[in-house]
Amino acid sequence: MSKYKYKYLDDGLSEEHIKQICRFLDTPYVKGEHQKWHKFSAFKWWHKRQMDKRDEELALKKDNI
Repeated sequence: MSKYKYKYLDDGLSEEHIKQICRFLDTPYVKGEHQKWHKFSAFKWWHKRQMDKRDEELALKKDNI
């Protein structure tokens, strides 16, 4: 089991807020689509930060050898 765990933090937008955003942006509203992509992008950013930390630690170890 990894020492790093991803925990999704909800953005707090209600379905009505999301409908209004879609209307404002002139994009079709599909129930659950915003949440799906929001969770996906949040995970991808979290994962990138974790990989950057790992790469930085490896680079420091390599420099110290």
